[in-house]
Amino acid sequence: MTLDEIVRRNALRFARKPALIWESGSRSWAELNARVDRLTNALQAAGLERGDRVAILLGNSPEYFELYFACARGGFLAVPVNYRLTADEAGQILAHADPKILVAGRQYAELALRLRRDLSGIREVAIVGGDAVPGGVSNYEALIAAASAAPVAPRAQETDCFAIFFTSGTTGLPKGAMVSHLNLVSNCFNQFVADGSRGDDINLVATPVYHMGAVFMAMTYMMLGCTQVILPQFSPAAWLNALARHRATVCLLIPTMLNSLLNEPAFSGSDRSSLRLIFYGGGPMPPAVLERTLRGFNCGFTQGYGLTETLEATFLVAADHVLGGADAQRRRLASAGREAVGAEVRVVGDDGADVAPGVIGEILVRSRSVISGYWRQPELAATVLRDGWFCTGDLGFLDEDRYLFVVDRKTDMVVTGGVNVYTKEVESVLYQHNGVREAAVFGVADDRWGEMLTAAVAAHPECAITESELIDFCKARLAAFKCPKRVVFLPELPKNPSGKILKRELRRQVTT
Repeated sequence: MTLDEIVRRNALRFARKPALIWESGSRSWAELNARVDRLTNALQAAGLERGDRVAILLGNSPEYFELYFACARGGFLAVPVNYRLTADEAGQILAHADPKILVAGRQYAELALRLRRDLSGIREVAIVGGDAVPGGVSNYEALIAAASAAPVAPRAQETDCFAIFFTSGTTGLPKGAMVSHLNLVSNCFNQFVADGSRGDDINLVATPVYHMGAVFMAMTYMMLGCTQVILPQFSPAAWLNALARHRATVCLLIPTMLNSLLNEPAFSGSDRSSLRLIFYGGGPMPPAVLERTLRGFNCGFTQGYGLTETLEATFLVAADHVLGGADAQRRRLASAGREAVGAEVRVVGDDGADVAPGVIGEILVRSRSVISGYWRQPELAATVLRDGWFCTGDLGFLDEDRYLFVVDRKTDMVVTGGVNVYTKEVESVLYQHNGVREAAVFGVADDRWGEMLTAAVAAHPECAITESELIDFCKARLAAFKCPKRVVFLPELPKNPSGKILKRELRRQVTT
């Protein structure tokens, strides 16, 4: 099965049911399928052949989904671009991906024109939104209107690359993960089991559609014929309004989004009665924040652990999200759950051998959702793919019942005074303080300690907390060597567009 079959089949089964709803309109499955055929024909008429790349520079919109499915149907490779990148950063990615066509939102037209000027491989730019377009570019709607409406025979195979997702770059330069149709379809079946997904679910799309998280969540529920409600961008107020208006039942949120919803003044009076399940992931959820979240939302929760390169390898399912349970249940709230039905997880030491339960090592993943490699970087793929296992670079351990606990990135672990400190453990303690809204712990080069354990904290506006207060708070709960030597207070912690806190940026800020 290839991803374009999702639209084709649902056009037969649910012709008049809304496939997409957005601020100003909606589109049925039959209408979406017809537009995907036209768009695929338009791309073929523009000279694209199987394997060619289509770059997408859009905010969340129905056109994004049309482009994904047209690429799937035509055998093209989608290249979603983070619209918050600078021209140089976007240019670096597109020079590597080498697309023939760039489709951009009107607000990004200037950037799109610069990219076409700088990159000789881009033959055509199409602009989404409005009637008039700058000279020398195409209008997206005009391309669709002029194209043939003839049904397109699928050109892709399930093992073909569907899209090149460039990693968010929290640890360095982005890499182009080659995600196949099979990778995503396999992940859908894993998530069906974990979420208890239903055909009458309505998915509220609140995370950026250029990111893998939003894509796998949408594909999972679209495969069942579910409606997608598209938010152009996330804000707590907009999310709460869309939830109540469209009676959404499921949603993907990352921890920073959940935290901001809980701190939204309108939260307590909002109508959240339709919500069946929140899927969360994309970063660590400190237990104190998770417990507050479970009390704040009257719905089920699923957590997923995985990378862009692996999709979801483990799930902490709704039945695991128990407040006030036995000690083992409470401990497991800090875990990433157990292996997906179609995935295997190992934890290995430096020698590559499996370690005993409770012993920290590197997390390895094997499943049909693991990518085959990175775009035009076979040597890089060889460093992380070993005998079918993907080496995640995450450190963690398995307990006796194979619940996975992720303790840190290898690159985030701090060696201070010759002792390893796992920053997630320290962050979890900081989040227990009532005055802490966000926290991140990292190492800064230091002549005495090798690395000085440093915490950056964003406090709740109404709370006045001090460095010594937080250090003493940690000392009451952690061994002395795990406690920050320094605390820096910031109004907000820097994040990438996916909402992940950027520790490298924090290191730069505190050392310059």
